Amino acid sequence: LSRHIQYLLREGDLDHRLFNAAVKPVYISFSGFRAINWIDNKGTIKWIYPEKENLPAIGKNVLHHPDKSASLSFNQARSTGLPSMTDVVELFQGGYGVATYYPVTDRDGRITGYLNGVFRITPLIRDAVAGHIKGNFRISHKDNVLINSGNNLSNYVEDTLTRKNLSLSIMVWPGIHLLKTYSRPAMETLTLMFLLTLSIALSLSIYKIQKHYYDLKEKRMELEESETKFRSLVEHSMTGIYLIQDNLFQYVNPRFCEIFGYKSSEITGKMGTESLVYPPDWYIVKENLRKRINGELKAINYTFRAVRSDEEIIDVEVYGAQTVFNRRPAVIGMLMDISEKKKIEKQFLHTQKLESIGLLAGGIAHDFNNILTAIIGYASILAMRLKDSESIRCSEQILRVSERAANLTQGLLAFSRRQILKPRPLRISSIIADFKSVLERLVPENIEFGTEFKESRTAMADPGQVEQVMINLVTNARDSMPEGGKLSIETLDVTLDNNYSMWKPWMHEHGDYVCISVTDTGEGMNEEAKRHLFEPFFTTKEVGKGSGMGLATVYGIVKHHKGYIDFESEPAGGTSIKIYLPVSESEPEEVQVHKIDPVIALKGTETVLVAEDDEMVRSTVTKTLEENGYKVMSAVNGRDAIEILRVRHESISILLLDVIMPEKDGRKVFEEAAALGYTGKTIFMTGYSPNTIHKNFILEPGVHYLSKPFAPATLLKKVREVLDGAEK
Repeated sequence: LSRHIQYLLREGDLDHRLFNAAVKPVYISFSGFRAINWIDNKGTIKWIYPEKENLPAIGKNVLHHPDKSASLSFNQARSTGLPSMTDVVELFQGGYGVATYYPVTDRDGRITGYLNGVFRITPLIRDAVAGHIKGNFRISHKDNVLINSGNNLSNYVEDTLTRKNLSLSIMVWPGIHLLKTYSRPAMETLTLMFLLTLSIALSLSIYKIQKHYYDLKEKRMELEESETKFRSLVEHSMTGIYLIQDNLFQYVNPRFCEIFGYKSSEITGKMGTESLVYPPDWYIVKENLRKRINGELKAINYTFRAVRSDEEIIDVEVYGAQTVFNRRPAVIGMLMDISEKKKIEKQFLHTQKLESIGLLAGGIAHDFNNILTAIIGYASILAMRLKDSESIRCSEQILRVSERAANLTQGLLAFSRRQILKPRPLRISSIIADFKSVLERLVPENIEFGTEFKESRTAMADPGQVEQVMINLVTNARDSMPEGGKLSIETLDVTLDNNYSMWKPWMHEHGDYVCISVTDTGEGMNEEAKRHLFEPFFTTKEVGKGSGMGLATVYGIVKHHKGYIDFESEPAGGTSIKIYLPVSESEPEEVQVHKIDPVIALKGTETVLVAEDDEMVRSTVTKTLEENGYKVMSAVNGRDAIEILRVRHESISILLLDVIMPEKDGRKVFEEAAALGYTGKTIFMTGYSPNTIHKNFILEPGVHYLSKPFAPATLLKKVREVLDGAEK
């Protein structure tokens, strides 16, 4: 109990209410207490528990006690700093008892007050002798009567019994002259029984007092252990813990100091909350502190931005609650650095946003490709029919604009990962080396261009898509160095493990990858550009100098290959973009460059079934084929195509099937046609498609497709190649 009171004093929290709360469990646990008092250095009794039966003692000074034993014992405790105990004395609150004085010291060892235990003697003796002493008796201490049983004590016998510092006078009636009327053996037996019983009773009383003392000592040790555990928990916590009063930190634990980069001595009692809060967020913290201190909010958690000693801005989350410190309101709380958590959340939200944009882009590209197919088809037919050179020039202009629009839709499809891939095991360095001459033509002479190939593993990739990625990255790097600089391409083998995913959580698929690194010494990017880097149509170039689809296309292609893309960039510090493609255990295939014979017979006489739900596309395809000698049957949907095949499948040489159609899609028409006995060729037309002619956009072997939008010449060449079995 003394240890606990000492802790409260050191923390400045000891008041009447807390004193009562501290001593109540001890008082209840031991029945021998009359009261537990708090005595100040001057000897005045300030607080008593319980008050109801002990009010007369409040404010009394033990140095002025009528019995010198009280003042002597108090002075002994004051001079030695050790506990002391009085003789039996008359208590201020009435009755008789024994008092103990236990000095309580501060951090410097100075006595700040005394715990005063008052123990009741009379009830102990009464309980001990009750039922054991017959007849009339009286037990006294000095001149003070402790117990008086009976009124007739005129003929009594008196004796004295001493135990330690307790001296009792015992008077018993009848006296010796009356006892003589009893037989001598009876008298001796009665006397011995009485004295034995009284000795046992007094010994029990002393035992109880000693037991109280040792029990109190045990409780004190438990409190010390509890305090040690509590302090260790706070000091070694991985969460910052603080106490605020008068807008100043009165206590901070080591983790709190670590988060902000200060020493405890620099914060405690010197710094206020405003010193650590990022100024734009101060109003949030100020309002929450006010509400908690005023009791409007009992406990709340919230987040805000804070500033470290090195001026780094961090995100923190706090949980605070109202408390009392030095008998005045205060706030105690826990603080956590959630900067990494916030960063991961932002990255996740950004990825989700790109996914949503991708779905939207894919849908737009599908509808737009149908429109472009019709525009390109009719413009091509018009250009072939027109004789007037000005009209022909206008038609060609329509085709050039349509081609630009087609490139945009291809970029959207790449970003949304809706392009069909033809992956194969290959060496990335071989692709880049074979393609280097094309890349060099993109780079002006004032830019130093170099390559370094270090990878030894094989990657599973579509060579055409890899070339597209390199064109876009090199073009982007070139545009960031208008005054010249250095551009380097490097390939190497890497292994993504926990060291990567700890700092780059989106790289969660551990394993071996081939890395393509494209680094420039250009203008770099600011934070705003970094946030939107891979979004479609976002560009930092001047109006008219960029479509904003270059890096969006790269992002889509890399993700389509189940790879990762990462970048580092600082304003005026250049940019480094790294692409990670999963390795393949297969041997690399040699990429063949096929030359197409410029003389190709585009006309034919075969019968073609065109199934396309878009009327403009269907009309364009039909007109193009018919004008080049083909016999054409058209169907407006999949069900219509099956009905035609059911009757005419033997005469049809090739099917042109749109992938997405009402009633039945192109794949179902293809499968049902085979069931009907159709043995001819099939070409799928697609602007963007689900997994109908491929698995996860990987083209199945033996499947032919024509990507929208396409020109009439492309259509005729594709049909002729498939019919002749010459498609590369």
